[in-house]
Amino acid sequence: MTVLLLALVVLLILVNGFFVAAEFALVRSRRSRMEELSKAGSKRAARALKQMERIDEYVAACQVGITLASIGIGFLGEPAIASLLEPLLGDVFSHGVATVLAFIITYAIITYSHVLAGEQAPKMMGIARAEPVLLWISRPLDLFRSAFSPLIYATNAPARLFVGRVLGWEISAESEAASSEELQVLISHSAVGGDLDPGEAGMLRGVFHLHEQEAREVMTPIPAVVTVDASSNVSGALELCYSSGHNRLVVIEDGNQDRVRGIVHALRLTRLLMEEGNEAPIEPAIREALIVPETKPLDDLLTELQRQRSSMGVVVDEYGRNVGVVTVEDILEEVVGEIEDETDPLAGAVRQLANGDWYVRGHVSLGDLGDRGIELPVDTDAFNSIGGYVFDELGRLPKRGDLIAADGYEIRVESVRENRIEAVRIHPRPKPPETA
Repeated sequence: MTVLLLALVVLLILVNGFFVAAEFALVRSRRSRMEELSKAGSKRAARALKQMERIDEYVAACQVGITLASIGIGFLGEPAIASLLEPLLGDVFSHGVATVLAFIITYAIITYSHVLAGEQAPKMMGIARAEPVLLWISRPLDLFRSAFSPLIYATNAPARLFVGRVLGWEISAESEAASSEELQVLISHSAVGGDLDPGEAGMLRGVFHLHEQEAREVMTPIPAVVTVDASSNVSGALELCYSSGHNRLVVIEDGNQDRVRGIVHALRLTRLLMEEGNEAPIEPAIREALIVPETKPLDDLLTELQRQRSSMGVVVDEYGRNVGVVTVEDILEEVVGEIEDETDPLAGAVRQLANGDWYVRGHVSLGDLGDRGIELPVDTDAFNSIGGYVFDELGRLPKRGDLIAADGYEIRVESVRENRIEAVRIHPRPKPPETA
C-alpha cells in the first residue's frame, strides 16, 4: 500500500509540473509564432492559438490542475512517507517524539520534491521553450479543460467579475502592440544574443530613428547643391552632370537659387539630346520638384517621396526660402549606411572625379592622402583620418554640406552618420599667381 501511495505522489508531482509548464508556456509564447505555424498547417499550433485567445480560461484550468495536484500530494504523501520513517525513529526516540520528527522530515521531503520537480523545473521549461512546450501540452490541456469545465468556470467567472467590475480593469486576450522603445530593446537583446548580426541590428535601429530626424539634418545645403539654369541647353547640362558626378540637377531661374524650377535627370537629358540635338533647351526635361518643409520627419518625407514618385525634394525653411535638397538615397543611408552602385562616381575610398575634385571616405588616413599628392597643413600623426581632421576643424558636430578651408583645398562634408563623418569632397583651389 505504501509503495502505491508513493507512486501516486510521484505521479501527482509530475501532473503539477505539467500544469505549471502549461501556464508559463501560455503566457510566454509568441502569438506571431503560433500564427505562422498554424498557417503552415500545424493543427497543434491552431489549437494552441485558440487557447491563447482564451488565455484567462486556460490559465484558470492550469490553476485548478495545480491546486488539485498539490492537495493530492500533501494528502497522500504525508502518511506514505511517515509510515516508513516512524518505525525507524521509534527505535531511537519515544513514540511522541518519533511522530513529530517523522512529520517534520516528511514535510521537508514533500515540499522539496514538490518545489523542485513540480514547480521550479517545469517553470524553467515553460519560460525557456515556451512555444514547443505549448504545442506539446495543447491537446491534454484541452481534454482537462473539457473534463473540469464546471469547476474552471466557477473559479474563472468570479475572478473576471472582480477584476473587470470591482477594479475596473479591461480584460482582453489580445496583447498590446509593443511600443517603439520596447521593439528597440528587443533589437538590442537580439543583437547581444546573436540572433541579429550588427548590420541587421543597425538597420533596424535606423528605421526607428527616421521619425526622430528631420529633413534639414540630412539635406545637402543649397550652397553645396549643383544647379543648372533653366536657360541652359542639353549639352551644357550633361557636361555639368559629368563634371559634378550627379545624375540629377536642380534647375533654377536667372542664376537665383531661391527660384527653383524643378529637377532634371541625366537620363532624360540624354534622351532629349538624341532626339533634338546638342542645342536643345532643357525645358522639356524639367520635372516639377517636390517642396518639403525642413522640419518634416524623415519617415513622413520618405512616404511623401514614394507617393509623388519622386527621388528628390527641395527643402524650404519657415520663410519659404530654399535651404537645400534631400533625396531618397539620403534617407535610406540613415538606415543602411552609405550606398554605392556601379553608376556612382564616388565609389572607392579615394577617387578623383572628372572635375578634379577628390572624393574621400572619412576613415582614410592623412598619410594615404599625402601619397596621392593631397598635402594638408596638419601633422599626419595628430589625426587618424581625414574625418577626424575635419571634425576637429569644425569644432562641433558635423553636418552634410559643412565646408572648411585648408591651405589650397576646400573640404566639404558629403556624408555624416551617427555624428561621424563618412565621406568628404576635397576641391583643390587654384593657387594665386606669384608676384615678382
